[in-house]
Amino acid sequence: MSVLGAVKKLLARPTPPPDVELGRNDICWCGSGRKYKHCHLASDERRRSAARAAARPSAAGGMF
Repeated sequence: MSVLGAVKKLLARPTPPPDVELGRNDICWCGSGRKYKHCHLASDERRRSAARAAARPSAAGGMF
């Protein structure tokens, strides 16, 4: 597979529906047929955690 083909494949990946809350044992949103907990749960949790950390206001002041 060429680099261009790999990039196109990555860009064509489906994205999760924004408002749907899946349970751990539901079928994954990507269409793989696997359970969500074995497919995309970990990556979605990391993405949500990073978004929460970025939205958190920084502490006033600082070290000095």
